[in-house]
Amino acid sequence: MLEKQVSEIYQALQKLIGFHRQLREAVLAERQALVDADLRAIQEAVSLKQGLIEEIRNTEAQRVRSTTELARVWGKKPEELTLQNLIIIVQGRDLKLAEQFRSALNAVTVLINHITEQNESNRSLVEKSLEHVHEMKKNILGETVPKSTTYTQQGQRSAGMQGARILSKEA
Repeated sequence: MLEKQVSEIYQALQKLIGFHRQLREAVLAERQALVDADLRAIQEAVSLKQGLIEEIRNTEAQRVRSTTELARVWGKKPEELTLQNLIIIVQGRDLKLAEQFRSALNAVTVLINHITEQNESNRSLVEKSLEHVHEMKKNILGETVPKSTTYTQQGQRSAGMQGARILSKEA
């Protein structure tokens, strides 16, 4: 019979899978909100992501505590008891459980990779949008700011605007 900490670690992994699936959906929703330029939806997606990240941190902390406790029970150093090493140890006692751990670890890893890629894509979209906005701003401000000034730094009239008049001299 395996220790209760092994079961707690597996339950934490299952929770992590669920939270990461929700986080993946939130990141995809954020992408759509960015594309739609829907500020409210962006704020909701960011808020949801923050809440999920906090849940992931708490669950991961719980998993680490259980792993540390299991390492103490088994007489190992906590840093030696990685999920990969835990799978190898459990495999000698319960092959089915080891396979469940391996499957859970793979699922979390794939989800994390997908979330990371989507976040990078979202970041890239925001950066390109900001570049576009800055370019538009530069173009607009470049047209509204006069190229030459009417007066010099010394307060003298500049010769650059002599020919440009709203009214002609004849009027």
